[in-house]
Amino acid sequence: MRLMAKTPAAPAPDLDAARRLKILRTYAQCGDSQTRFAAKYGFSVKQWNNFERGFPLSNPVAFQLVKLFPGLTLDWLHLGKADGLPGTLRAELEAAEKAMTSPAATTRSR
Repeated sequence: MRLMAKTPAAPAPDLDAARRLKILRTYAQCGDSQTRFAAKYGFSVKQWNNFERGFPLSNPVAFQLVKLFPGLTLDWLHLGKADGLPGTLRAELEAAEKAMTSPAATTRSR
């Protein structure tokens, strides 16, 4: 009997982190356009799309986002911990999240 090496399973998508990246895109006033966000901030569209689908956010990209958005933290990006965010940024990200879930935003995305 021959044993075959197991291929490591792909990590499960991190949908919470993906949602935070969508919130960040909304906060950056790029709305529903991943293409506009990627072009504006120097990412490839494919790469950004993968992150928003739950693929693991690479450290270099996370560090770049922290540099691009003053006050943004790695804890918020990776873990969703908002306690380290400056109050103004936290409020603006929460407003962006509400804008994403408003009935008008739902209607626009259809």
